[in-house]
Amino acid sequence: MSSTPSKRADITKLVLALLAAGVVVLLVVAFLLRGGFSGSSGIDSRVHYFTKDRSYSLSIGPNGWFAYGDDDGDWVEHAPTGERWEQGSAFGSAVLTSEGAVVTTLGGDVRVERESGLAEARATDLLVAHGDKEVRPGGEGEVIGLSTRHVAVISCMSTSDEARLGEDVPGGRIVVSGVALEDASVTWSHDTETGCDTDLATLYPHGLPEQRYVLITPDEQTTQALDLDTGKIARTWPDAPRGRVLVRDDEAIHRQGDEVTVTSLRSGKDVARTSCRGARLDNPGDSGGRLAAEATPLVRCGDSVRLLDGDRFVTVDAPPVEKSQQVPDGGSVVHDRFEISRAEDTLTLRDALADQVVGEVEVPDGYRISTNDPRGRLIVFFRSADKLFSDAAESSFRIVDTRTAELVAETDDDLSPGADVSTDGFAVLREYQERTGGRYSRSSRSYAWLVGVDEVRRRD
Repeated sequence: MSSTPSKRADITKLVLALLAAGVVVLLVVAFLLRGGFSGSSGIDSRVHYFTKDRSYSLSIGPNGWFAYGDDDGDWVEHAPTGERWEQGSAFGSAVLTSEGAVVTTLGGDVRVERESGLAEARATDLLVAHGDKEVRPGGEGEVIGLSTRHVAVISCMSTSDEARLGEDVPGGRIVVSGVALEDASVTWSHDTETGCDTDLATLYPHGLPEQRYVLITPDEQTTQALDLDTGKIARTWPDAPRGRVLVRDDEAIHRQGDEVTVTSLRSGKDVARTSCRGARLDNPGDSGGRLAAEATPLVRCGDSVRLLDGDRFVTVDAPPVEKSQQVPDGGSVVHDRFEISRAEDTLTLRDALADQVVGEVEVPDGYRISTNDPRGRLIVFFRSADKLFSDAAESSFRIVDTRTAELVAETDDDLSPGADVSTDGFAVLREYQERTGGRYSRSSRSYAWLVGVDEVRRRD
């Protein structure tokens, strides 16, 4: 049971609120005097875009594309050039392509929209391509893969009108449909022969570029590589639970016991092989085992790592970074292809494959590496904040360009945890502010920023 607040507590809250309001006024005045925006969260960065009215809709894609909403509509914009176009149908979570097209699902339908117009595949089109007249179309679809030619969408087809993914539907099974990005025609259909409650694949991660193969797990012990151009299974690993196989471009990296084999999915030939006691694959986040071309497959071998370099593995005598780990002072860790060492507040980045120091950057002690982000051009360092007058989780960030060892963004500790990152050098940072307008009235506001590796002039 909660106690009734005292009058003294109310006065204290009022004083704190007035002080906070004064700080906000000072920040606004500072913003106007500087003629630029550092953000209420104190973001010092190459900010391309800032929104406050509908920032919850800001999402990132590959090749500098991002999507957002404001009072004037829903937009898709290219950060490096400022090119943008208005969406006519903003439904669900948008998946962006490298060309700036937007893929969304609405119920069982799939929509592909670009500046030139909208193309749509109906749920009934997916059913016709599947060819089974005994089942009905799925009532919802989810994107699990994207190639340069197709988007792969899963749906639950069954005799039931209420069939949904993630549920045990009698007679239901998951079907993967290949929808052409050019005109939304359904060019192939793959029946997984698994129930609709099967955890078949992770949803497509934002910020990843297209690649031809996606990994699916029709059961807990089997991993398959599905070719998104043909709808055919390119490879099956019968004794490989999720996490035992990674895919990068047309290469599959498979661990069996202490041995790791790299296989070309196009030719079927083995490309490279290595083994070490207790070998493990470094699998970033919930990306479904997908690595972008910018990433380097890494094998964990105790206190050292082995990095894939073409048709060979290179040994680096430094430990792999553990989940959300700090770089120890006087020590080093390997993250992707980079060996990162710390001397007090200075980090040194060394490209372990090129055996060359990239540079130094100031990242204070206490910052951790965000290991769930897609591997690529950026490394995100974060530090969780301990706020005296707030229950909200808040963080500060240092985002580093791995090509130059320069800071892309440096923030204070008022931001929401986590950053959405693309592999080619852009990131979305957010802040959620909850304001108290009285004992029973509350209002809130959210902010979002897009930061990137290229200097881009903000549009006024």
